Amino acid sequence: MKKMLTTLGLVILTSSVFSQTIKEELKDDLIPKAEQVLSKYIPMHNGTYLYKLYVMPSNEVEKQLAAFKAELYKTVDKEPNVKDRELAKKDADYRARKVLGWYTGLYGMDSLGMKNLEKVTIEHKGDTNFVALFEEARKKAFVKKMDLEQREALLAKVYADPDLDNEALYRRSAAYRSWLGDYVTYIRNTMYKSDTTLGYEGMPIVQLKVVQAEFPAGEVKDNLLFQYTGEIMKMIKDSTEKEKAYRNFMASSKNEAQRKSIEEIYANDRMMNSRAQSPIFNFPDVEGNMVSLTSLRGKYVYIDVWATWCGPCKAEIPFLQKIEHDYGNKNIHFVSLSVDRMKDQEKWKAYVSEHDLGGIQLMADQDFSSDFIKRYNINAIPRFILIDPQGYIISGDAYRPSDPKLREQLDQLLN
Repeated sequence: MKKMLTTLGLVILTSSVFSQTIKEELKDDLIPKAEQVLSKYIPMHNGTYLYKLYVMPSNEVEKQLAAFKAELYKTVDKEPNVKDRELAKKDADYRARKVLGWYTGLYGMDSLGMKNLEKVTIEHKGDTNFVALFEEARKKAFVKKMDLEQREALLAKVYADPDLDNEALYRRSAAYRSWLGDYVTYIRNTMYKSDTTLGYEGMPIVQLKVVQAEFPAGEVKDNLLFQYTGEIMKMIKDSTEKEKAYRNFMASSKNEAQRKSIEEIYANDRMMNSRAQSPIFNFPDVEGNMVSLTSLRGKYVYIDVWATWCGPCKAEIPFLQKIEHDYGNKNIHFVSLSVDRMKDQEKWKAYVSEHDLGGIQLMADQDFSSDFIKRYNINAIPRFILIDPQGYIISGDAYRPSDPKLREQLDQLLN
C-alpha cells in the first residue's frame, strides 16, 4: 500500500501534526486482536493488504467482511460493559468500511503494473514524453476496471449514515479516526471538487473547509480542525493561506495543547522564512560515524530528505547525482538524509551501496520524530533544504534537483 501511494505522489504523514500530548489521549483498545481476525478473511501480510484483494469480486469482498464482523461480534458480545460493547461493535464496523473503501478506490491494481509504474517514474522523470509514458504505465497498473454505478454503490455503503461526532469512539478507535479522514476526502472529492485553485497542494485547505461546514461542533471537529490547520501550515507554500489558517485556529481554539502545537509549527515556519540560523543535527552515516551540521560549516549545504520506500524521492536521485557530479568541485556539500525507521537501517545501507549513492549519506535518529525534521515542519517527502556556509537558512523548502531553477540558484551562489 505505501509503495503504491508513494509512487503516485508525495508521502504525507498527517498524524505527525499531532503533539505528543494529543497522541497520548488517543487509543485503539476496543478489539485488541481485530487485525489478526481480519487476516483470516482478507488477503493481508504484516498488516498490509495484498494486491490480490483488489482483483477479488466485490460480492466476495463484502461476504468476507460480513463474516469478519460476525466473528468480532461474537467476541464483543462477551464484554460485560454495555458502553464498551457498543463502541467495539462500531469499531468492527468501521474496520470493515475502511477495507471496503480501500478496495473500491484501488480496484484492479496489479503488483507488476505498479512496479513498472514506479520504474517509469524513477527512470523517465524529466523526459520530454514523461507524461505520456506515466499515463500509459498508470493505465497498465490497473488490470480491471469497476463501472461507475458499482463504484458509487460501494462508496455509498462505506460512507452511509455518517457518525461525525462520536467522541468516545474517536478516543478509542483508530479505524473510526481513519474513516473520518477518508470521509473528509470523499466529501472534498464530491461536494467540494472545484473549491481550490491550488491543485494538489491545496487539498488540506478544502479539507479544512469540509470540516468547518459539515461537522457538528464538538471534540471530533476540534481535533480535525487542529489536524488540517497543521497540514496547511506544513504543506502549503502560499503564505497568505498559512497565515489565515493560523489566525482562524488561534482565534477559535480553546485547547491549550493544540494551540501550543500550532504555535510551534507557526514559529518553525517563520524561522525558515527569516534567514535564521538552521537547527542542527548529529546523525550517523553508513559507516556509523556521526556527522553534525556544524561540521559542514564553510560550505553551502543542500539536504535531500528522503526514504528508501518513497517513489517520488527515488525519482529525484538521478537528477541529484547529476548535480552532485556537475557541482562536485564547488563550495557545497550534498547531504541525503534518510527518514527510514531505525529498524530498517540495514535496508537503507544496502540501498545506498547497491545504487552507488554519492554525497554524504545520513540517517535521522527518529525518522519523522527527529528534532531536525520537526523543526523544518516536514510531514511530506521528498523535501529539500538549502543552508549557507555560516549555517543560515536560504530555503527550508528548496527547489528539487529535477527543477532547472535549482541550477540557476546554485550558479548564482557558487560562481
